[in-house]
Amino acid sequence: MPRRRKPPRPGALNDLPPLRIASQIAALQGLYYAGALVLMLFSALVAGTGFTLDTVFGWEAVRGDTTQGWLGAFLWVLDGGFCM
Repeated sequence: MPRRRKPPRPGALNDLPPLRIASQIAALQGLYYAGALVLMLFSALVAGTGFTLDTVFGWEAVRGDTTQGWLGAFLWVLDGGFCM
């Protein structure tokens, strides 16, 4: 009589491969920053202000004493709601 195989234990590497998890994280980050790029570029064009990549990748533009700073913070929260 053949031996019965043990079922795989839960949480084995077959269920959660590290490369798949890393690729999903990278894809989610890419979508998040692509959405942020579109939103920030649109707001800069509508407001008539200059656009740099520091607007997307930096936090210096998020200020509490200017309207543009509040708009940047709102767009970050909006982008997080869309992408997450």
